[in-house]
Amino acid sequence: MSAWLRRFGLHLAAAVGATGIFVAAAAVGAHQTQPSGAPAAVVSPVARSPVARPTPEQREPGAVAQPTPTPALGPERSVAGTIRELQPDAIVVQGVGGRVWRVEPAQGALIRLNGKTTPLDTLAAGDAVVILGQAESGPGGRFLAHAVTARRT
Repeated sequence: MSAWLRRFGLHLAAAVGATGIFVAAAAVGAHQTQPSGAPAAVVSPVARSPVARPTPEQREPGAVAQPTPTPALGPERSVAGTIRELQPDAIVVQGVGGRVWRVEPAQGALIRLNGKTTPLDTLAAGDAVVILGQAESGPGGRFLAHAVTARRT
């Protein structure tokens, strides 16, 4: 069987699994927007109290706290490949093109093995996977997964 046909089958399985989740969520009434019948919150302005400004002698030069940079995630994409290594909180996947990704499942990520929902630790090295999620920009190959579909032969 050619590689593109196997990859297509894995992508199709991942898409069907993700569609099932969305249909189930819609069936129980989940939505991302607030219902239009929700009452609007009333906001009234609050009078400002004068704020004492520090004089120059009160200011102390010191280290300014810098915010920690958050990783920039790219658009949603898919990665197909083979599991090389399992770690307690992630899996290492070698993509079809040879690139190695460290895949960390997002909280609530859908993980399936041969069509059945399973925990992350049941996957094994050598399993073929298709992963849907977001890749972190820059070096390191970190991938935040929303759905992992694996097939063990």
